[in-house]
Amino acid sequence: MFSPQSTVWTRVNTFRKAESIMRLQDKVCVITGAASGIGRATAERFATEGARLALNDINEVGLTEVAKQFSPEQVITRVGDVSLAATADTLVGEAARRWGSVDVLVNNAGIFLFRDPTDLTEEEWDHLMNTNLKSMWLWSRAALRYMIPQRRGSIIMLASMSAFCGQEIDGVSSFLYNITKAGALQMARSFATRYGPLGIRANAICPGHFRTNIIRHLYPTEEAIDQIFVDLGKTAPLGRPGRPEEVANAALFLASDESSYVTGHPLVVDGGVLVWQ
Repeated sequence: MFSPQSTVWTRVNTFRKAESIMRLQDKVCVITGAASGIGRATAERFATEGARLALNDINEVGLTEVAKQFSPEQVITRVGDVSLAATADTLVGEAARRWGSVDVLVNNAGIFLFRDPTDLTEEEWDHLMNTNLKSMWLWSRAALRYMIPQRRGSIIMLASMSAFCGQEIDGVSSFLYNITKAGALQMARSFATRYGPLGIRANAICPGHFRTNIIRHLYPTEEAIDQIFVDLGKTAPLGRPGRPEEVANAALFLASDESSYVTGHPLVVDGGVLVWQ
């Protein structure tokens, strides 16, 4: 005889069993900008779910510290400029040769710049575009060479709530940063439509105000940066800045099979800031 109660209980038990399975078991995950902040938190979170990690950063000391947390069988690291094709091709290729696949790419590396359009130099334009946007294409291209024949993969772009709005701090615009993040979002959408039929998903995470090192060079002390983020956090309905692990959790969802029917999506993790825009 059919019993709704027993059916529900079976579903609950099935869900509990699924919870005990590591969500990225043996998946090969490439993460750029992994030495600190959101990149580091993402590497640590993925590791707890059984991922194999291929990590990049230009900061050798920080990257070494991150890698020490994991077994040598679980991680490879390569220091290098994220905007160079050779950096991407080398690490992605090494991961594929060592572990046999490339399952997830997190395009996290990026830099920040406050400069009004009339004050911006061509050199600054090129540097920010290369680091924030060209790099995402280069690393995606490298990963897609393996994902396409596999007919599976998840590409995650770290965009920003800045992709949706204009921003400034102390009367100076961040317009070029905003442009690169809007480009990251559009790149995810374009990859989603192009490679969806091959089983490859592409999404963007759009963080709000997070206390990371991305603006460290703009302020004289750590205390000054802390205060900036406390003040920025007050602009969110949740009343605080975000924590890097909160973006890492969003990345885990998009990397895992739990998001198997999610692609071309901007996942906003901003404490509600855009609700007030």
